[in-house]
Amino acid sequence: MKKIVGTAVTLFAAGLVITGCWDVKTVSDYNFVTAMGIDYNAGKYTIYVELMDFGDMGSQEETSADDRSKVWVGKSEGETLYEAINELYKTSQQNLYWDHLMAIVFSEGALKNEINVFFDSIPRFPQIRYNTWVFGTREPIDDLFKNSTFFNLSPISNLLHNPKVLHNQLSYISPIRLNTVLANAEEKGETDLIPRLTLKPKSWENETKFQTVLKMSGAYALNSGKAEQKFNEKQLEGIRWVNLKTRRAVVPISKDGKRLGSLLVIKPKKKTKIVLQAGKPVISLHIKFTGVVEEVLMPSKAKQFKEIAEKKIAEEVLETYRTGITKHADVYDFQQYLYRRKPKAYRTLTAASANDGLFLTEDSLRNVKVTVNIAHSSMYDMEP
Repeated sequence: MKKIVGTAVTLFAAGLVITGCWDVKTVSDYNFVTAMGIDYNAGKYTIYVELMDFGDMGSQEETSADDRSKVWVGKSEGETLYEAINELYKTSQQNLYWDHLMAIVFSEGALKNEINVFFDSIPRFPQIRYNTWVFGTREPIDDLFKNSTFFNLSPISNLLHNPKVLHNQLSYISPIRLNTVLANAEEKGETDLIPRLTLKPKSWENETKFQTVLKMSGAYALNSGKAEQKFNEKQLEGIRWVNLKTRRAVVPISKDGKRLGSLLVIKPKKKTKIVLQAGKPVISLHIKFTGVVEEVLMPSKAKQFKEIAEKKIAEEVLETYRTGITKHADVYDFQQYLYRRKPKAYRTLTAASANDGLFLTEDSLRNVKVTVNIAHSSMYDMEP
């Protein structure tokens, strides 16, 4: 009798354990959101979400030439950000899973009008992680998402979801994460450059047609919760030389209208000095690089490459600075540098400024010194 009772208890307990998993959900029960777009216009919020097949994310199987990874784009509207998201839930068919969100794209309308609301609301949503990449665009966001995949690779191996890989290969505008934007929101004098995404229709093609891809073209200057100014790629050429996150950048070497070659510069080091003269800031900047000769088209000397590169870099740094000031943006964060070292002087200059706190002028940056130390010219000399 005791054995029968013991067996019955064991079977009952086992039954409880087995039936305890009846409501467990599998990967197929979710829609994985990998990117979100936010637009704001005429008091209405429009939300876009990019969905991808979780099985495709790690896929490396060969497919046909036309078979880019499949992307689904959802869209909804609302009077508030979360009302728009809740409207999206009504048509999502399955649970939307936000833990894999890798990028947030803001329209120009959102950047100019409601950016503080977005950056306050988004982190309150517990599934959204702070390491999400942040972009801006003037393109239709749904078109960006539809063309975000490339070739027959994993759909998250691209500029939108993994911009750091491309930045390490050729540095221009540094990608920025949500946690950096949030941390800098209350920093005095801080300017964040939000990379701007555009569509490039005819750079790549396969056997049948051209493939539209994404390109990072310029940036929006975000300061004190406003991102009213945008810069194209040409206007921000000097940023890569001042940014310590630059990993690899190329200087074209030309003289008298003739191209001599190209110089690769790496390992930037920067020293900034700001002094006050007659109550105005005077800035000196010294930047050092290691150089590697990558291309020689005409007989040249390493010293010649060095001198041309130093002059060109200094010119681009000054030009970008002045362009920023004309657009009321301190793109090199000199004001933030002064605030950290001389907060009293910063407050005095800000209070006296008639330009929304921007006290720098086009001639505040007086001296830009550039030093390029050429390490080698690869396995060849300076002859083509």
